[in-house]
This record gives sequence, C-alpha cells and structure tokens, in this order.
Amino acid sequence: MRVIKGTAKAVAAAILSVVILSIIMSFYSLQPVHIENEKGNTDYVWPANSVWIKASEGISWGKFDENGFNNLENVDNPDIIVLGSSHMEACDVLQNQSTAYLLGEKLKNKYTVYNMGISGHQFYKICQYLPANLELFVYTPKVVILETILVNLQTEKVDEVLAGTVEHTPSHSTGLVAALQRIPFLRALYRQVDLGLLEMFWPTVNDAVYDNKEELAEHEEIVDENAYEELFKYLFEIEEKYKTQIIIAYHHTGSINEDGTIGFTSGEKLEMFEKYANKYNIDFVDMTPHFEDMYYKEHHVAHGFATGKLEAGHMNKFGHAALASALYDKIISLEEGGIICQ
Repeated sequence: MRVIKGTAKAVAAAILSVVILSIIMSFYSLQPVHIENEKGNTDYVWPANSVWIKASEGISWGKFDENGFNNLENVDNPDIIVLGSSHMEACDVLQNQSTAYLLGEKLKNKYTVYNMGISGHQFYKICQYLPANLELFVYTPKVVILETILVNLQTEKVDEVLAGTVEHTPSHSTGLVAALQRIPFLRALYRQVDLGLLEMFWPTVNDAVYDNKEELAEHEEIVDENAYEELFKYLFEIEEKYKTQIIIAYHHTGSINEDGTIGFTSGEKLEMFEKYANKYNIDFVDMTPHFEDMYYKEHHVAHGFATGKLEAGHMNKFGHAALASALYDKIISLEEGGIICQ
C-alpha cells in the first residue's frame, strides 16, 4: 500500500510540476502545432489565427493569419510575395518589425506585400515550391522574393529541387505526438535537446550543432559550378513562364573580430552565385555590404539579440529593417527601368 501511495504521490507531483512549468514556459515559448498545407505550396502551415509567444531569442508575440503565415493582415492577390525560412517568418521580432511588413509600408499605395516565409523552408525547398506559390493566386505576383543564407549550391540538392523530392517536413498534428507538442514545457525541452542541450553533459554526442543543414553546407569548400547552372536555369524558366520577377536576397551571419571589426566569409561561393544570377538575369541583393555599413555607421548587427550572442541566430529588427530598405531600392529601380509595372 505504501508503494502504491508513494507512486501516486510521485506521479501527481510530476504532473503538477509539468503544469506549473508549462504555465511559466507559455510566456517564454508558446507555439501551436503546425498542420499539413492542403494547398501544397509549403510543407506545412500554422493553424489559422493561432497565437505565438517567443522569448528564446528576441522577445516577440503575435497571431498567424487565416492562411497560417505571419502577417498582420491577409492579402488575397499580393503584388509581391516573400518566401523563405524562419528568418522571413520572423517570429523572433514583433510583427511590425519584419522584412515583409516594413517593405509593405515602404511600398504603400504602390504594391501589396505578403509574407509566406515559414520555418524549415530554406532555399532549396522554396525553389521547389516556387511554381506552386505562383499558381496560388488569381493574378500572378509581379515580384517574388527568395531569401537565402545559402550560396554554396550542390548538384545533388539541385536535382532534388528539379525532381520535387526535397525532404518533406511532416506534421504530427494528431495523436500522442501532437498532444505532447501542445505541452509548452515538453516542447521547449525537446527544442533545447535538439539544439544541443545534451552537449553540455556529454560533449561527444555531437561535435557541432547547427540550426539547419544548410549552414553546415556553407562550411564545405567544393564549388560545384554545374549546380549553379542548373538551378538558375530553372529559376529563369519560371520567370519566363509566369512573367514574374525573381529577387534573391542573401544574408549571412558574420563574425566580430578581436579588434572590433566585423567579417563575412563567402568568397568564391558567393561570387559563383552572383555570376549565375547575372547570367540568367535573376535579380540578386547581397546584404553583406549593407550589414557592414550598418555595423560601422550605426553600430548595429543584423543577427542576434540582447538575450543571446551578437551575430548568431536569427535576423533581428535592425537586420529586417536593412533588408526591407535594400529590397525597396531594388524594386523601385526595377520599376524605373520598366521591368515592373504598377
């Protein structure tokens, strides 16, 4: 009997602890469980009008729109769509600080902007889904912005884009896994383990933890020119078919040196990326000089938050503002050149 009572008390205490910790964690990290995207233009979307709170990097909160994307307002037939990863999803800043929102404000009375960035959808994946996104609307968007932290392309990955076989992120929105994901403490604990929490206790578990596979790819030295040829040819054909204008926006974290200077290393990979963008007339915005200029003149970095490390993690409000300004300048120049018409 004592064993039964003791076990019951332990279970009750554990449940109560999880409840208390979940209430506390709700103010630190509250996120809905994503669902399969029935429209087929992303792997998944967030539940319509669901709420999120994040303090794991920046301190932010908001509500996803009726389509499951991070916008203050829905736009039925946008002139400009923004596609990208969690950087463009922008749940680490307030909703009125994201690239898409700021760009929309700058282009008010000219063009409408709609953000379709979503976590886990890095460059290869958004390239694969590009036709589906352009076919989603009654009127094809005039401009599509593709965000990337990747400039080191690989033929194997490009082949996956062309074949439509880029790895799919499943949604576990029903059953036990979904129920566990809805408990804020357990979800936050899983996230920390995924990011390398066990490394603190068992350093040999993994020699290096990367937030996504594409950052790891950037550390590879081989430059595969065939990959650039094939991918940019694919993007050019999409531009021609849909009569839209593709703008690729590249950003990457730098490193702050001991003497206080900031450095960005992309070298030959970035040169190759820009070479083929020019060859196939794909507009390219490299944020490296913009971020360098911001650092030296305004003393801000584009990535990282007060709650973490500088030049690490997601884009902060300064990075979003700089990117929105650079994209605005690019769009206006295309308009003045007659490439985009109001």
